[in-house]
Amino acid sequence: MSLGIAAGAPLNTLSQNDLDAELVAMKNAGTTWLRFDIDWSVVEPTRGQQNWASTDRIVDRARLQGLSLLAIVTYTPPWARVAGASDSHGYPSDTAAFAKFAQQAAQRYSTKISTWEIWNEPNLTQFFRPKPNVNTYTTMLKAAAASIRAVQPGAKILNGGLSPAVDNGSDISPVTYLKGMYAAGAKSSFDVFSIHPYSWPALPSDASTQEWNTFYRIRLMHDSMVANGDGAKKVWATEFGAPTGNGPTAVSPQLQASILADGFAQAKILGYIERIFVYSMRDRGTNTADIEQNFGMVTMNYTAKPALAAVKQAIGGCSSPKI
Repeated sequence: MSLGIAAGAPLNTLSQNDLDAELVAMKNAGTTWLRFDIDWSVVEPTRGQQNWASTDRIVDRARLQGLSLLAIVTYTPPWARVAGASDSHGYPSDTAAFAKFAQQAAQRYSTKISTWEIWNEPNLTQFFRPKPNVNTYTTMLKAAAASIRAVQPGAKILNGGLSPAVDNGSDISPVTYLKGMYAAGAKSSFDVFSIHPYSWPALPSDASTQEWNTFYRIRLMHDSMVANGDGAKKVWATEFGAPTGNGPTAVSPQLQASILADGFAQAKILGYIERIFVYSMRDRGTNTADIEQNFGMVTMNYTAKPALAAVKQAIGGCSSPKI
């Protein structure tokens, strides 16, 4: 089982020294894959005026560390987003324009990236404004996959990683969403199923939490894959982790370590989860009350949490966790 890191958008804002230090820390932890954003709203904020400098830097520095890259083609500049969306998480009003950008990215990085994820968490209103729509997303996925494959025939395409959610009239659960993708004809447009199986504060293997535990519910999603003739496709957990600190839903450093170790152990047991991307390598701040700043396996100053040793052990042997 190889280790990936889901770095998140903040990677783009790091200084050169900080970026290099974080990439070295990833490499030293045993990381072989990096998941990062190619943000259309950053590259082309004005139609026809593109600046690839921030993504070029990440690609080049990550490749220097020997990391394989999973690039998320995602988000929308103001000129291209659907009416009623107030930020870059609004979906594109013109699917062809989004597909063209995906193709431009594939052409630009043709010798450096061959694995592409189309959007991020499209089953959430937060990331697919004004409201998730599986048919709209599937149209985007089909168009982007076709445009990438036209210039990179061997490319591997992932759907946008689905987030934990419940069917509440706004967000859509990943189990429901995947069924909708198949109903809308997505099957031939993705090669790997991408899911964000956060389970905290439960262990991924805790069957007593199966009504909401997204990692445990991967079984239901895989059942849908089998039912649609996709049993041979692999599953990638493209974000997985748990926050430490003293926020309202934070866990202890030891429980964070146990959750991560248990996830790797479960992936080995289930057999079809091919890769896990831990979110994230390093804390994004020092405010322990803000869970978003505390998902790292190391603190902001690179002090290791127990999670780092647990993951190193897990990728060596996927041994069972101890709490």
